[in-house]
Amino acid sequence: MLAALASYGLWLAVLRTLPLFEVQNVTISGLSGNSAPQIASTLTLTAREMTTTDFSAERLREAVASYSAVAGVRAATEFPHGVRIAVTERHAIARLAYGGVTVALAADGRVLAGLVPAHSLPLIRSAVPPLGGRITDPLTRAELALLDAAPFPLRSHVFAVRSSSEGLTVRLRGGPLVYFGDALMLHAKWDATAAVLASPTSRGARYIDVSLPSRPAAAVDDQATIAASSGTTGATGTVGLPGMPSSSTSG
Repeated sequence: MLAALASYGLWLAVLRTLPLFEVQNVTISGLSGNSAPQIASTLTLTAREMTTTDFSAERLREAVASYSAVAGVRAATEFPHGVRIAVTERHAIARLAYGGVTVALAADGRVLAGLVPAHSLPLIRSAVPPLGGRITDPLTRAELALLDAAPFPLRSHVFAVRSSSEGLTVRLRGGPLVYFGDALMLHAKWDATAAVLASPTSRGARYIDVSLPSRPAAAVDDQATIAASSGTTGATGTVGLPGMPSSSTSG
């Protein structure tokens, strides 16, 4: 009986590796960016080294482990010759510039090796280079966390994030500076930013201050806007949201 079972197991092992079931058709989904062709080629070649009866998704993961843009790989075989591979990617949300080098950053602080960062990504500058493929500088991590908390429609308009005398500061493309202060209540501060930008009283603002998200303000240069919004006159002023306290300064 034992001999028969051993023979049967041997037969199954042989059957699983027969060329009759070799992988020929590979379909890959979930890839994007300029490293997609290389990743797809690596996955395809690795898959074709296996059979549909003896297929290992772990081998695929090992094959693309050096690509930091790949967060996960799943696979399903289609007997007798097909395999469908689904890739989960880490997407870049920022450009990190340090020491004359610019790299793409994922939300978790990982440097996306092999991915050329698009100029449309928000820029973060750091004097501290990444260590082990990740950012470790606390200030840089805070700036990245600020970006990660942003709603995508707003994040897509961010040109750069930096630290200034006003704390964490965002430069919007074609728009004002936004002062966030510390790294607390970031989601509330982005909500306040969106509300100020949507308010007619902030049109033409030089900067927006959301360091206190319950009392956001916009500094504008339009005298008519100041007078209509805060009831004061002057060349410059700080305008609060409708229904919120406002303050102004004459200039």
